Amino acid sequence: MKFYRKVFLAVAVFFASVGVDAQEVQKEDKEWVLDRFNFYFENDIFMKTDDGYSAGERFSWLYYIPDEDYDIYKLFFVDFGESNSYFTFAITNQIFTPTEIEKTELIPYDRPYAGWTYLEAGMHKSSKNHLRSIVLKVGMIGPSSMSEDIQNGIHKITGSEEVKGWDNQLHDELGINLKYTHKWLFESKKFGDFEMAGVPFLSAELGNIAINATGGVSARFGFNIPKDFGVSSIDIGADPGIPIYGEYTNMKSRDWSFSINLLGAGSVVGRDIFLDGNTFRDSHSVEKENFVYYYGFGFTLRYKNFVFDFIEINNSKKFKLEKGGHGVGTMVFSWLY
Repeated sequence: MKFYRKVFLAVAVFFASVGVDAQEVQKEDKEWVLDRFNFYFENDIFMKTDDGYSAGERFSWLYYIPDEDYDIYKLFFVDFGESNSYFTFAITNQIFTPTEIEKTELIPYDRPYAGWTYLEAGMHKSSKNHLRSIVLKVGMIGPSSMSEDIQNGIHKITGSEEVKGWDNQLHDELGINLKYTHKWLFESKKFGDFEMAGVPFLSAELGNIAINATGGVSARFGFNIPKDFGVSSIDIGADPGIPIYGEYTNMKSRDWSFSINLLGAGSVVGRDIFLDGNTFRDSHSVEKENFVYYYGFGFTLRYKNFVFDFIEINNSKKFKLEKGGHGVGTMVFSWLY
């Protein structure tokens, strides 16, 4: 376990240094341009609960690729006209707990304790009305995810109750998942500075962590809405704020923007390790629901280089014995370079 922790810390430091290195690349040959940094904070504290998908933290970097001469940028075989290429890198931790976190013993009728800390690399192709994203996630489930330390460390800082059942968490397992997301953008005519936009999306995920397919639509209503593919949570959609083709240099042309955001989506679930348990070892598990729906609402506020997004997402039951649905609030703090 100590070995895995050392490896993750070393790789995390490398990912964090990518932003600094990219600035040097930008100066030298213009191949990689750091465009946006995002910090996500997801937590069910906004719903006054502390169970289910309890918390998520994510650091992500978005790079614009002006030089597309390499074959790697042609991996998306369908042509939707002129496009821009982007890469993302991210470090993410997600935490899942049962309801009765004061109990030390295993709770057979509730979901397992589980943590998932992973590194992510994604490629994105953006045209006028289409965004195609393919993302690879590699990380650890189990004690080596350090989720127990993260959660109880945060609880100690905030004066919250200690979570006592982590001895029952899923075993260590290397997680590898591949995810593809396709978004469409539909914009309405302007009414002065007031604008509306709809972003339908489809995604599919495959790996030992999750096997699912998700479809939905997000909508925005507001003033000076940026020409991009909207806001996303950690799990639903692709990275936020990826501009449409030709808008890379125009994102900050107006000092401010504001929008109200709505979301509706549904997932068909074939596998969820956080409910099904470990892939190769016996572990605690519960019988999952094979269809889950989501709905959410929130807002986006930008002033010059700073962007703040908030969205509250509620979902239906994820496993048979769950008493009801669950909700999580997502805050995204972004800086545009």
